[in-house]
Amino acid sequence: MCGILAFFDINGKYTGTPEELKALLAKLSQRQGSRGPDHSGYFGGPCWGMAHERLSIMDPEHGAQPIVHEADKIALVHNGEIYNFRALLEQHGITQESKTGSDSESLAGLYKHLGKDFVKQLNGIFGFVITRELEDGKREIYAARDHCGIKPLYMGTGKDGEVWFSSELKCIVDQDCTFMEFPAGHYWTPETGFVKWYTPEWDDDSYVPTGDASIIRPILEKAVRDQCMSDVPFGLLLSGGLDSAVVATILKPIMEELGQTYHTFSVGEPDSPDITAARIMSKHVGSTHHEHAFNADEAFAHIEDVIYHLETYEPELIRSAIPNFFLARMTSKHVKVVLTGEGADELFGGYLYFRDAPDSTYFQKELRRIFHALHNVNCQRADRMTMAHALEARVPFLDPAVIDAVMKIDPELKTITKDRPAEKHALRAAFEGMIPENVLWRTKAMQCEGVGMTWVPEL
Repeated sequence: MCGILAFFDINGKYTGTPEELKALLAKLSQRQGSRGPDHSGYFGGPCWGMAHERLSIMDPEHGAQPIVHEADKIALVHNGEIYNFRALLEQHGITQESKTGSDSESLAGLYKHLGKDFVKQLNGIFGFVITRELEDGKREIYAARDHCGIKPLYMGTGKDGEVWFSSELKCIVDQDCTFMEFPAGHYWTPETGFVKWYTPEWDDDSYVPTGDASIIRPILEKAVRDQCMSDVPFGLLLSGGLDSAVVATILKPIMEELGQTYHTFSVGEPDSPDITAARIMSKHVGSTHHEHAFNADEAFAHIEDVIYHLETYEPELIRSAIPNFFLARMTSKHVKVVLTGEGADELFGGYLYFRDAPDSTYFQKELRRIFHALHNVNCQRADRMTMAHALEARVPFLDPAVIDAVMKIDPELKTITKDRPAEKHALRAAFEGMIPENVLWRTKAMQCEGVGMTWVPEL
């Protein structure tokens, strides 16, 4: 994970020197320095520039950015991970064009050979900007964001046609531009404007999902394995809820194969429901478990820090982000990468209000609605609180293949009935016998309650 910043004066009206532009972008990029403390990089020209703050995960020795392919006159900055980059390079016969083991570098070759639609083939989490100088001296610009906004990206436009891109709003908010969130599942070029590239079949109003639930376990197991791609140690945020318990269970044999210490991490008031359930799961999978116990005084003392990194004043999102801030701070002292259980509630209908769905049609419609809000809720919280401490969070439930398979399951199999009184019954049933019963069938708790019952009223 990283922080990216890019500026392009498309109409060539920038009056400063290249050195002044570099100094400006480097200064602005440092505002998101916590996203990438391992290296700061810059590349640019008279009227454009790219800055990058790197958290080194893949090929730590050789993956510095911006990545520049001089022969093709391509430069890029990338925040995120491309899990299938090796398979794509091999599939398209361009493995030899990569000089490093960095997944980010693959974007240059894929863009060169496949054009704008190459983004449809990516399995990953990303926000990136690619530029290429053409023979006539003009410059191509291509920016894209992942399918559901797991990684952040903002865009600004100036009155004279200048264009800005940034991982965090704080880098460009005081520049002379009109800024906006870059929409999830889109790419942008000056010629096309925004183009929606993520158009899954299940998201069409006319689509009727009829799939069964047998695919749940194998598709999740593949996603977790794919997202273990890392050249540095990784662990798991173990909340004590069903979703992270599922990931914990799948991870156990993988960690044994890798021969790595299996680190898990939890946060909460002492002996809170989440802490208690997480201890049960840690013992079950044999992990080295870490806990941070916090209280209302500690939470209150860090509200300004949380808001600075979260970049919102939405009260419920701030409240739910506070425990994550402490969790990420602790976790970053042990690993650089963590898997999480985020996204399962939006696929399986895990929130308690889904009990009120009048029928399966409404159930599916609501799943689609909250899925498309993820970029401003769970994904924003997960990214910002982990990156505040230079920690990369990965979300196997939001793997495109998992999303596609689960959203095509007949919603009748997800609805809550007398015979299926627990929310997310299909997911629970898929892991029956693999997770302790008191965790597997635990009723979902709102996060602010699960981590403790006293801190929110006190706050």
